[in-house]
Amino acid sequence: MVNTIPPANPIPVSPSSAEVLARLFPTPAYPPSVLAPARLPNAGPGPTAALLKTLKDNHERSHVFFNHYSFHNHAAHHLLAIWALGASGPLITAAYEDTHLDHMRDAFQAPDRVVISDDNFHDYLGDENYYNAYLDYYHKVVLAPGATISSTLEKYIFSSEYNINDSLASGKQQPEMLNRFVEILIHPLIHTGYGAEFGLPGMLAEGLAQASVHPARATVLVSRLLFPGNPDSQYRPKSHVHAVSILSQMLVDSRFWTRILEKHEFEAMLVSHGELINSYAEMWTCEINSQEDFNRHLEELVWASTLMYGVGSWDGEDKEYRADFFTMHIVTSCLFLPSLCAHLSYRSQSLLLRAHFLAGITWWLVRGRPALPLRKFFAAPLAPLPSPAHFKYPTTFPGVLPQPAACTLLGGDSPHAVTPNVWYPLLQNTIVHPNEHLCKCQRALAHFAILYGHREAGFMSEALSSSPAISCPDTPLLPGGLELAEDERKALEAPEWEFLDGSIFLRVAWLTGAALGWVRDGEPNTGAWDYQEFERVALERDELEAKINA
Repeated sequence: MVNTIPPANPIPVSPSSAEVLARLFPTPAYPPSVLAPARLPNAGPGPTAALLKTLKDNHERSHVFFNHYSFHNHAAHHLLAIWALGASGPLITAAYEDTHLDHMRDAFQAPDRVVISDDNFHDYLGDENYYNAYLDYYHKVVLAPGATISSTLEKYIFSSEYNINDSLASGKQQPEMLNRFVEILIHPLIHTGYGAEFGLPGMLAEGLAQASVHPARATVLVSRLLFPGNPDSQYRPKSHVHAVSILSQMLVDSRFWTRILEKHEFEAMLVSHGELINSYAEMWTCEINSQEDFNRHLEELVWASTLMYGVGSWDGEDKEYRADFFTMHIVTSCLFLPSLCAHLSYRSQSLLLRAHFLAGITWWLVRGRPALPLRKFFAAPLAPLPSPAHFKYPTTFPGVLPQPAACTLLGGDSPHAVTPNVWYPLLQNTIVHPNEHLCKCQRALAHFAILYGHREAGFMSEALSSSPAISCPDTPLLPGGLELAEDERKALEAPEWEFLDGSIFLRVAWLTGAALGWVRDGEPNTGAWDYQEFERVALERDELEAKINA
């Protein structure tokens, strides 16, 4: 998180015309890729009208961060996710008005009413006070005659000119836009991904403006690794190495830690371990030259991401599911890779997937690099089959369940007749849950279940048998960085991949829904993932730092 001093007397932004807003937020387009998620039906035109009204209001009314700790405005994410899941118009309106409006910051003009142009584009990067100035700039970009999602992304996210530009005048900061694109839990990628998936120029402009005011903290990772690249690295195998093979090797590397890092330790980690993390990221030979290449690498990322969040959050069937908020974003951001890459060259697809993998393993490390106990995780009954009494989260829905007629297939007493498809009630709970992240996570997991749920136990072992053996790189740790006690560094066991199968997506979605509360079935919202708790922690840290520095 980055603290920026807000302007003393912010000036409200000037409203856009109805014509401009209509061009920025047209009726959502069809998905741009067969690998993008399908949508569930809505009840007529009302839900779409409610969606567009709330998206336009949010675009005009609110800043991209709702506080001074760089906490993101998720209103648009929430609205588009539940609209795609089939929410009604009243639900969409309630999600916006009851969940978001009470804590949003009003949009404001940049200090001194600065107008962003090509000439001063680099001058205000990373400063959230200039968000609306960048938003106005990108309005012109996305609405220019002949502008496409492809041309916009290729220029502003993937070109050398907007990353590491050797011709910049002395003293100008490097734009590092791909670095910013995956910063602060990959939010700019997610936001821009909604624009690509639904064909909404307004979301594209917001996402690019958001990226422009994000920091470029991971220069040693994203920018150094990908621009101009290091094709002769000794750690880059010639044969293809599977992404989960790299997770296995990172688990057994005793130079990494087994606790969650504090906020102030992130920068120190980049100093001491940045090159080591790069060495692992370079092992993933993601070179896309065809649609088949993209399909294969996307699936690897989905499995790796789901494992890092889903199994990494699990400590046993009788323990509370941690539903790690940070690694959850690795999963939700994966959902938008097909929609973004549908508009990108093969070169840019490779850059995007490699940047995503690098961001994912970095956050996994920040969150303690939890073990992946696959044998135990997959031993649990799969909903709707009932679980033993000692389970923290039963594998049946709470409350009064339907009572099927005796003529029902399998008979009225079968759990498969009571809940013929677990995803339906699970997603219904998601649509009405007040937490804006749950719908994003469950939508992603449901889609991944469609794509890869058919994979049987043993498939990963077979896939890894053709992946070359790798070992821990001998990249040295650099001084002046993260300091760890001897008992904080530990080699963990490699996963037993033969137990992994396609039920992981439903298992993780079930645990996530249970951890946040089955509100449609009468349970309260548990408060997990609520912004108020993260804000409280941030305020306490500020107060502690102030006392230390006093």
